[in-house]
Amino acid sequence: MATTAPPEDAEPPECPVCLSPFDAASTVPRVLPCGHSLCGPCIAALPPASAAAAGASSLRCPLCSQCVPFARALGPSSLPKNLALLALLPSPSHALTATAPPPRPRPLPLHTAHSRLLSRFRHAVLPESASPLRSEPSPVHLAFGSLDSDLGAPWFCARGRPVSLLPIETQPVPPAKQEAEFYRPSHVVRVLAAIDALSDAAKEELAGLIASSARLARLVCRLYGVWMSPNGPPLWMVSERHPRTVSQLFEEEIISTEETVVQTGFLVMEACEVIIGLHSEGLVLGCLGLDCFCLDQFGHCLLDLNQALALCRGVQAGPCSNSIRAFIAPEVAAVLGDTLRTKDCDFDGLVGCSSDIWSLGCVLVALLTRDEQLVAGWNSEGLYDDWEKEVVTRLDASLLGTILEPLAAVIASCLRYDPKCRAEIADVWKCIRGLLTKSGDVTLAPDDEVAAQKSFRCLLLGELSSMFADSSAVESDDKTQLPQGADDNSLNQDHGSIDGFLNNRGNDLSGIDDPQSAGVFKSSTLLAHRDCVTGLAVGGGFLFSSSYDKTINVWSLQDFSHVQCLKGHEHKITAIVAVDNDSHSLCISGDSGSGIFVWHVDSTLKEEPLNKWYEHNDWLYRGVNCLAVSGTGYLYTGSRDKSIKAWSLEDYSLRCTMTGHKSTVSCLVVASGILYSGSWDGTIRLWWLTDHTPLSVLEDDTAGSIAPVLSISAEANFVASSYENGYFKIWKNDMLVKSEKLQNGAVYAVKLSGKWLYTGGWDKVINIQELLDDESEVELQDVASITCDSIITSILPWDERLIVGLSNRDIKE
Repeated sequence: MATTAPPEDAEPPECPVCLSPFDAASTVPRVLPCGHSLCGPCIAALPPASAAAAGASSLRCPLCSQCVPFARALGPSSLPKNLALLALLPSPSHALTATAPPPRPRPLPLHTAHSRLLSRFRHAVLPESASPLRSEPSPVHLAFGSLDSDLGAPWFCARGRPVSLLPIETQPVPPAKQEAEFYRPSHVVRVLAAIDALSDAAKEELAGLIASSARLARLVCRLYGVWMSPNGPPLWMVSERHPRTVSQLFEEEIISTEETVVQTGFLVMEACEVIIGLHSEGLVLGCLGLDCFCLDQFGHCLLDLNQALALCRGVQAGPCSNSIRAFIAPEVAAVLGDTLRTKDCDFDGLVGCSSDIWSLGCVLVALLTRDEQLVAGWNSEGLYDDWEKEVVTRLDASLLGTILEPLAAVIASCLRYDPKCRAEIADVWKCIRGLLTKSGDVTLAPDDEVAAQKSFRCLLLGELSSMFADSSAVESDDKTQLPQGADDNSLNQDHGSIDGFLNNRGNDLSGIDDPQSAGVFKSSTLLAHRDCVTGLAVGGGFLFSSSYDKTINVWSLQDFSHVQCLKGHEHKITAIVAVDNDSHSLCISGDSGSGIFVWHVDSTLKEEPLNKWYEHNDWLYRGVNCLAVSGTGYLYTGSRDKSIKAWSLEDYSLRCTMTGHKSTVSCLVVASGILYSGSWDGTIRLWWLTDHTPLSVLEDDTAGSIAPVLSISAEANFVASSYENGYFKIWKNDMLVKSEKLQNGAVYAVKLSGKWLYTGGWDKVINIQELLDDESEVELQDVASITCDSIITSILPWDERLIVGLSNRDIKE
């Protein structure tokens, strides 16, 4: 039967998917088993019927959604041509000369794994058309912009609304290879893939913050959701922004003192309502700053969560920096100081509502006295009591004779060192409301909701605040450099620990003529811990290493192979020592929960501790900071209660408590029948081991030189100590003979071994110096410096080797 030729002006049939005209060469119509016809390129581009059937020979017809068989290995040519459609094609003479444009990339359909994320973050993904980014994007800090389009439900925001954008650290998630050939990811798919790449804790925190900001719409700047640029990561958390901050009130001229105090009183009351609202949501900030609060167009005080997160990241990056302008409670500062890299979220209940009460008290003092520097940096120099007395005095003077004068006593109680003694935020709110309105009805409904909360999330110690931290530890060889002025021959004058260390690495520097030449020394890395290494000890033929991951790893001293992991601590291990007696060897460890564990050291290395006990249960003084043992059978512990306790190693009973320090005891060492103790009060005290009576006190009376003692080491008649401000000092016969700044940051470890002095700390550099002693003076000569990958937390010279513990969980030897 002959086929009637189509008219010359008839349009050729098209593929129902890509709308490209069929032809007999490139877009040949092929018939699927279901009866529908598609062009060959469209059939080849169709994905498998399901993700589970990725390797199966099947596909789903885009017209009828039937799953039909398809030999993907043979391609579209295995399917029959639709001859009826080919007969309707115009003759070659009337064919279009122009080449049909290639089909557009199709949007990537939602992956099945992201369907649950979509249901949770459906109203948190801003459309791509919002395009809020205006300022130069930074991968770490806040960016600012405005919405580029109107947003409907559930946001209801007009175009041009100012916003702030906080980056969220994500890794680009490339689509699967097969999907990448056919599809282009849509904006929602890219955002959900970035959210899915976050940790479970980060996803929970992100969703919780967005939901809480919606419920607290009149107290905090609303978090609209997340948005990603078409160019790719990072993911941005977009928040409402009000340009006027509370700190800008300091720049305004004071017309009437009474009027200013009343205005400030209303702001303080609204700030209290903000914190109460956050606590009712189970959220604790951990730190506060004046820039965290902003004023809307009506003058109401709001909390900017994006600004608060940016402040938390600044604290995590450098909690001791004065430029951060953050108010951090003492117990929070202690938690941050323990973590070194500030990435541990296990704060054991130490951080709670009372921590925010302290930070809010500082904000209130700054607002009422109009002096932010008064409350900034309380832990810089001097004692806490002196700082608190100065703040209370200034606050009383500022409120004297005003309507808010009785408020001074309530705010002063917010700044108590002991969290249990601090006032409730509701009491501050009631006091202000009663003074301003002179009303007896001061009930506060949210107070009951806060009291009902049993667990809290800390924003400062959360995942979003820990992002973009410098945690890229590269496992590479350490580099040792000879400093300018070092004596080359001093490395070969004897076979001390430094010579053995260098020769043991197989790189002898004795032949270097130029003192500025650099020698590179290879080192091996011991990997087993999952968090910062806190201590090293040698005993019973083993090397013991402790860590914040609550474990003790045991290493063979013959080949440094991993032998065993001792588990049992419920809190972060902060100190470790080893005892070698004639009959047996012991490993003793202490943790941040005041737990003391004794482990028997032999070839079996039993997993259960030989004995364990706890120093005390008072949370304020909880935690063993340091340990030391003596040849007289005593174990000494130093903790936050400013005392040193002596325990018998026979029956593990408490035999003596030594007091005298004015702050936390941070380090202990035993040498030549004397116990040396270092403290955060900046002093080193000496005690007789025979009767535990005080012997003398080593302290530097120079103005401005007081800083917490972090480590001490004693050898013969010398004592070396390192400090938080980067200094180290040497004492000879109880006299200060050397004091100099060694590093820009804290020096966490110092070891005096023979005539060699090893120091390391925040600057990630191990300094090796030779101690030159004559009758007239003591000199230190630089020998070498070893650059490490991370912060040095502990140093142990042993058998002509140098073993170093780092904050990135590595152990170098």
